[in-house]
Amino acid sequence: MTIKKLLLCFFVIVTTLTFANELYFIDNEHIQRYNGKSGKWVEVANLKQLKALAEQFGTSIDEVYAINTINEKKFKKSYVFIPYSDAYIQTLMEKGISLEPISVSYNEFIWPIGDPEKITSGLGRRWGRFHPGVDIPAPKGTLVRAAMEGKVIYAGYCGNYGNAIVLEHRDNYITRYAHNSVLLVKVGDYVQKGQVIALVGSTGRSTGNHLHFEIRCADIPLNPLDILPEKNLIIMKNPK
Repeated sequence: MTIKKLLLCFFVIVTTLTFANELYFIDNEHIQRYNGKSGKWVEVANLKQLKALAEQFGTSIDEVYAINTINEKKFKKSYVFIPYSDAYIQTLMEKGISLEPISVSYNEFIWPIGDPEKITSGLGRRWGRFHPGVDIPAPKGTLVRAAMEGKVIYAGYCGNYGNAIVLEHRDNYITRYAHNSVLLVKVGDYVQKGQVIALVGSTGRSTGNHLHFEIRCADIPLNPLDILPEKNLIIMKNPK
Protein backbone atom coordinates (compact mmCIF):
# COMPACT_ATOMS: atom_id res chain seq x y z
CA MET A 1 0.00 0.00 0.00
CA THR A 2 1.38 3.40 -0.96
CA ILE A 3 1.66 6.23 1.58
CA LYS A 4 -1.06 8.19 -0.24
CA LYS A 5 -3.40 5.23 -0.16
CA LEU A 6 -2.66 4.63 3.52
CA LEU A 7 -3.52 8.24 4.32
CA LEU A 8 -6.83 8.02 2.46
CA CYS A 9 -7.58 4.72 4.17
CA PHE A 10 -7.31 6.28 7.61
CA PHE A 11 -8.91 9.66 6.75
CA VAL A 12 -5.77 11.60 7.63
CA ILE A 13 -5.26 15.16 6.46
CA VAL A 14 -1.87 15.18 4.76
CA THR A 15 0.17 17.44 7.02
CA THR A 16 2.76 15.06 8.41
CA LEU A 17 3.44 11.35 8.25
CA THR A 18 3.29 11.22 12.05
CA PHE A 19 -0.48 10.74 11.75
CA ALA A 20 -0.39 8.09 9.04
CA ASN A 21 -1.50 5.26 11.31
CA GLU A 22 -4.04 6.95 13.59
CA LEU A 23 -7.20 8.99 13.54
CA TYR A 24 -6.42 12.69 13.46
CA PHE A 25 -8.83 15.26 14.86
CA ILE A 26 -8.73 18.93 13.91
CA ASP A 27 -8.37 20.98 17.10
CA ASN A 28 -10.54 23.94 16.16
CA GLU A 29 -12.50 24.32 19.41
CA HIS A 30 -15.79 23.51 17.74
CA ILE A 31 -18.16 22.00 20.25
CA GLN A 32 -18.72 18.28 19.78
CA ARG A 33 -21.57 16.41 21.42
CA TYR A 34 -21.51 13.14 23.34
CA ASN A 35 -24.07 11.67 25.73
CA GLY A 36 -25.94 14.98 25.83
CA LYS A 37 -22.87 17.01 26.80
CA SER A 38 -20.90 19.69 24.93
CA GLY A 39 -17.12 19.33 24.79
CA LYS A 40 -14.51 17.68 22.60
CA TRP A 41 -12.53 14.50 22.12
CA VAL A 42 -8.90 14.71 23.18
CA GLU A 43 -6.16 12.10 23.00
CA VAL A 44 -4.96 11.63 26.58
CA ALA A 45 -1.71 9.89 27.50
CA ASN A 46 -2.21 9.41 31.25
CA LEU A 47 -4.37 10.27 34.25
CA LYS A 48 -2.23 13.28 35.17
CA GLN A 49 -2.93 14.86 31.77
CA LEU A 50 -6.60 13.91 32.02
CA LYS A 51 -6.99 15.67 35.39
CA ALA A 52 -5.23 18.76 34.01
CA LEU A 53 -7.63 18.89 31.03
CA ALA A 54 -10.64 18.53 33.29
CA GLU A 55 -9.39 21.47 35.34
CA GLN A 56 -8.70 23.50 32.17
CA PHE A 57 -12.26 22.98 30.93
CA GLY A 58 -13.77 23.57 34.38
CA THR A 59 -15.14 20.05 34.63
CA SER A 60 -14.92 17.69 37.60
CA ILE A 61 -12.75 14.64 37.06
CA ASP A 62 -15.61 12.48 38.38
CA GLU A 63 -17.84 13.71 35.54
CA VAL A 64 -15.11 12.87 33.02
CA TYR A 65 -14.76 9.39 34.51
CA ALA A 66 -18.52 8.85 34.46
CA ILE A 67 -19.23 9.98 30.87
CA ASN A 68 -16.30 7.90 29.57
CA THR A 69 -16.77 4.92 31.93
CA ILE A 70 -13.11 5.18 32.94
CA ASN A 71 -11.52 2.85 35.46
CA GLU A 72 -8.44 4.55 36.95
CA LYS A 73 -6.58 1.28 37.43
CA LYS A 74 -7.08 0.24 33.78
CA PHE A 75 -6.65 3.59 32.04
CA LYS A 76 -4.28 3.72 29.07
CA LYS A 77 -3.63 6.19 26.28
CA SER A 78 -6.84 6.80 24.34
CA TYR A 79 -9.32 9.41 23.16
CA VAL A 80 -11.46 10.79 25.98
CA PHE A 81 -14.45 13.11 25.80
CA ILE A 82 -13.92 16.17 28.02
CA PRO A 83 -17.18 18.05 28.73
CA TYR A 84 -17.01 21.84 28.77
CA SER A 85 -18.27 23.68 31.84
CA ASP A 86 -20.71 26.56 31.34
CA ALA A 87 -17.92 28.95 32.32
CA TYR A 88 -15.58 27.55 29.67
CA ILE A 89 -18.30 27.82 27.02
CA GLN A 90 -18.79 31.45 28.04
CA THR A 91 -15.04 32.00 27.60
CA LEU A 92 -15.22 30.62 24.05
CA MET A 93 -18.14 32.92 23.27
CA GLU A 94 -16.23 35.94 24.57
CA LYS A 95 -13.37 35.03 22.23
CA GLY A 96 -15.81 35.15 19.32
CA ILE A 97 -15.51 31.44 18.59
CA SER A 98 -18.55 30.03 16.82
CA LEU A 99 -20.42 27.51 18.91
CA GLU A 100 -22.79 26.52 16.11
CA PRO A 101 -22.75 22.76 15.62
CA ILE A 102 -21.86 21.32 12.24
CA SER A 103 -25.24 20.44 10.81
CA VAL A 104 -26.77 19.06 7.67
CA SER A 105 -30.35 18.63 6.59
CA TYR A 106 -31.69 15.16 7.35
CA ASN A 107 -32.75 14.71 3.73
CA GLU A 108 -29.15 15.06 2.51
CA PHE A 109 -28.10 11.58 3.72
CA ILE A 110 -29.82 8.21 3.54
CA TRP A 111 -29.13 5.04 5.49
CA PRO A 112 -26.45 2.89 3.79
CA ILE A 113 -28.39 -0.22 4.83
CA GLY A 114 -31.98 -0.06 3.63
CA ASP A 115 -33.96 -1.21 6.67
CA PRO A 116 -31.69 -1.57 9.72
CA GLU A 117 -33.14 -3.00 12.92
CA LYS A 118 -30.41 -2.16 15.41
CA ILE A 119 -27.10 -0.44 16.09
CA THR A 120 -24.65 -2.71 17.90
CA SER A 121 -22.03 -0.01 18.57
CA GLY A 122 -22.33 3.76 18.39
CA LEU A 123 -19.93 6.68 18.20
CA GLY A 124 -18.00 7.00 21.45
CA ARG A 125 -15.73 5.01 23.71
CA ARG A 126 -15.71 1.24 23.30
CA TRP A 127 -13.34 -1.25 24.88
CA GLY A 128 -11.19 1.64 26.09
CA ARG A 129 -10.85 3.20 22.63
CA PHE A 130 -12.66 5.76 20.51
CA HIS A 131 -15.16 4.27 18.04
CA PRO A 132 -15.73 6.90 15.31
CA GLY A 133 -18.95 5.62 13.74
CA VAL A 134 -21.85 3.18 14.02
CA ASP A 135 -22.00 -0.58 13.46
CA ILE A 136 -25.07 -1.85 11.61
CA PRO A 137 -25.51 -5.65 11.68
CA ALA A 138 -26.81 -7.27 8.49
CA PRO A 139 -26.54 -10.66 6.73
CA LYS A 140 -23.57 -11.25 4.48
CA GLY A 141 -24.28 -9.98 0.98
CA THR A 142 -26.74 -7.26 2.06
CA LEU A 143 -26.58 -4.29 -0.30
CA VAL A 144 -24.56 -1.30 0.90
CA ARG A 145 -25.64 2.00 -0.67
CA ALA A 146 -23.97 5.40 -0.93
CA ALA A 147 -25.43 7.65 1.78
CA MET A 148 -24.94 10.70 -0.46
CA GLU A 149 -23.70 11.26 -3.98
CA GLY A 150 -19.95 11.68 -4.23
CA LYS A 151 -16.60 10.54 -5.55
CA VAL A 152 -14.83 7.33 -4.55
CA ILE A 153 -11.45 8.36 -3.10
CA TYR A 154 -10.59 5.00 -1.54
CA ALA A 155 -11.62 1.44 -2.34
CA GLY A 156 -9.56 -1.46 -1.09
CA TYR A 157 -8.34 -3.38 1.91
CA CYS A 158 -7.67 -1.12 4.91
CA GLY A 159 -6.25 -3.02 7.87
CA ASN A 160 -8.75 -3.40 10.71
CA TYR A 161 -11.45 -1.90 8.49
CA GLY A 162 -11.17 -4.76 6.01
CA ASN A 163 -12.59 -4.07 2.56
CA ALA A 164 -13.48 -0.39 2.80
CA ILE A 165 -14.78 2.46 0.69
CA VAL A 166 -14.38 6.19 1.32
CA LEU A 167 -16.62 8.67 -0.49
CA GLU A 168 -15.91 12.39 -0.77
CA HIS A 169 -18.99 14.64 -0.83
CA ARG A 170 -19.60 18.36 -1.12
CA ASP A 171 -18.98 20.78 1.77
CA ASN A 172 -16.05 18.73 3.15
CA TYR A 173 -18.20 15.71 4.05
CA ILE A 174 -16.70 12.23 3.84
CA THR A 175 -18.31 8.84 4.51
CA ARG A 176 -16.65 5.49 5.16
CA TYR A 177 -18.11 1.98 4.67
CA ALA A 178 -16.06 -0.83 6.21
CA HIS A 179 -15.86 -4.64 6.64
CA ASN A 180 -17.50 -5.32 3.25
CA SER A 181 -17.31 -8.73 1.60
CA VAL A 182 -17.26 -7.31 -1.93
CA LEU A 183 -16.51 -3.82 -3.29
CA LEU A 184 -18.47 -2.80 -6.38
CA VAL A 185 -16.81 0.55 -7.16
CA LYS A 186 -13.27 1.76 -7.76
CA VAL A 187 -11.31 4.92 -7.03
CA GLY A 188 -12.38 7.75 -9.33
CA ASP A 189 -15.97 6.55 -9.79
CA TYR A 190 -18.73 9.09 -9.14
CA VAL A 191 -21.71 7.49 -7.43
CA GLN A 192 -25.28 8.62 -6.87
CA LYS A 193 -27.10 8.66 -3.55
CA GLY A 194 -28.60 5.21 -3.05
CA GLN A 195 -26.31 3.50 -5.57
CA VAL A 196 -25.10 0.05 -4.48
CA ILE A 197 -21.36 0.29 -3.78
CA ALA A 198 -20.60 -2.88 -1.79
CA LEU A 199 -21.94 -5.99 -0.09
CA VAL A 200 -21.94 -6.49 3.68
CA GLY A 201 -19.29 -8.79 5.10
CA SER A 202 -16.97 -9.37 8.04
CA THR A 203 -13.50 -8.56 6.70
CA GLY A 204 -10.76 -6.96 8.77
CA ARG A 205 -11.12 -6.81 12.55
CA SER A 206 -14.72 -7.88 12.87
CA THR A 207 -16.77 -10.18 15.09
CA GLY A 208 -19.55 -10.79 12.59
CA ASN A 209 -21.28 -9.55 9.45
CA HIS A 210 -22.01 -5.82 9.73
CA LEU A 211 -21.35 -2.42 8.17
CA HIS A 212 -19.18 0.07 10.03
CA PHE A 213 -20.33 3.50 8.85
CA GLU A 214 -18.80 6.94 9.50
CA ILE A 215 -19.69 10.52 8.60
CA ARG A 216 -17.09 13.27 8.94
CA CYS A 217 -16.97 16.96 8.15
CA ALA A 218 -13.52 18.57 7.81
CA ASP A 219 -12.27 15.29 9.33
CA ILE A 220 -14.33 15.83 12.51
CA PRO A 221 -16.24 12.61 13.30
CA LEU A 222 -19.99 13.24 13.54
CA ASN A 223 -22.61 10.97 15.04
CA PRO A 224 -24.52 9.41 12.13
CA LEU A 225 -27.55 8.99 14.38
CA ASP A 226 -27.81 12.79 14.60
CA ILE A 227 -27.70 13.15 10.81
CA LEU A 228 -29.43 10.16 9.21
CA PRO A 229 -33.25 10.09 8.98
CA GLU A 230 -34.82 8.97 12.23
CA LYS A 231 -35.72 5.29 12.54
CA ASN A 232 -37.19 3.14 15.28
CA LEU A 233 -34.01 1.22 16.11
CA ILE A 234 -32.65 -0.87 18.93
CA ILE A 235 -29.48 0.99 19.96
CA MET A 236 -27.18 -1.09 22.10
CA LYS A 237 -24.75 0.50 24.56
CA ASN A 238 -21.07 0.35 23.71
CA PRO A 239 -19.21 -2.23 25.80
CA LYS A 240 -16.83 -0.68 28.34
